[in-house]
Amino acid sequence: MLETTILASVPLGSMLFVLIAFLLLMWVLSKVAYGPLMNILDQRADKISSDLDGAETARQQAEELASKRQGELANARNEATKVVADAKASAQKQSDVLVSQASDRAQAINSQAEVEAQKLKDDAISSAKNDVAALSVAIASKLMQKELSLNDQQALIDAYISDLEKSE
Repeated sequence: MLETTILASVPLGSMLFVLIAFLLLMWVLSKVAYGPLMNILDQRADKISSDLDGAETARQQAEELASKRQGELANARNEATKVVADAKASAQKQSDVLVSQASDRAQAINSQAEVEAQKLKDDAISSAKNDVAALSVAIASKLMQKELSLNDQQALIDAYISDLEKSE
C-alpha cells in the first residue's frame, strides 16, 4: 500500500520525465561508457585468446623440437656406437695381421736357424771325421812304424767312421 501512495503522490509528468531522463541517460551511457568499455573488453578477450593460441602453438613447436632433438641424439648415439665398433674391428684386424706376420717371421727365423744348425752340425761332423782320420793314420803309422798304402788308409778310415756312427 505504501507503494501505491508513493506512485499516487508523484505526478504523471514527473514520472514520465524521470523515465525519459533515465532512458536518455542509458543511451548516453551506452554510447559514451558501455560501447568503449565493451570494445576494450572484446579487445582484451581477443588478445587473451590470441595469446592462448600462440602459447599452444609455441608448446607444440617445443614438443616437436624436443622430439626432433631426441631423434638426432639417438642417431648420434647409433653412429658413435658404429664408429667405435668399426674402430674395434679395424684394430682387431690389424692386430691379427701383425700377429700373423710376427708368427710367420718367427717360423722363418726358426727354420733358418734349424738349417744353419744342421749345416754347422754337418760341417762339424765332416771336420771331425777328417781330423779323426788324420789322427788315426798318424797314430796307426806310429804304432806300426810303417807307412800305410793309400788303400789301406782309406779302409782304416772307413772302418773307424762306421764304428763312430754305430756308437752315436
